[in-house]
Amino acid sequence: MDQLGFIALLIFAIVLSFAFSYQQHRAYVGAIRELADAHDRNGIVVVSGRGKGFLRGCVVILAVDATTRRILEARTMQGSTVLARFRRTRFLEGNLKGALERATSKHMVTALEQATAQFRETTRPTRSLRARSPRTATAEGTPA
Repeated sequence: MDQLGFIALLIFAIVLSFAFSYQQHRAYVGAIRELADAHDRNGIVVVSGRGKGFLRGCVVILAVDATTRRILEARTMQGSTVLARFRRTRFLEGNLKGALERATSKHMVTALEQATAQFRETTRPTRSLRARSPRTATAEGTPA
């Protein structure tokens, strides 16, 4: 009977872990939506990054103006438990270039590096198909 109690406790702990993880994921999605709704204008990009550690971590969500490369609003979630919540981080707001120097932990630096890399990938100009030189075809249908 003792083993049955241990198995029930283990199953309960796993279910509780899944519930807390789902709650934290919903908080992340809600923070993204709230930030995107607050900055719903052309040229504003919402990016995120995370820095993981063994016990602690950091998730950063940034609303960045693509034309001026300024962080309009920053939110971070730092902590070691599933009870950590997103909070507005005003000291990160400002120039995107100097954001790494304003970080307060190594996990925040890693999260900011991921977010800025995501921003660069998102705002990188793509080559248009029209920008390529047109290929001419001869009467037989082969390229000239």
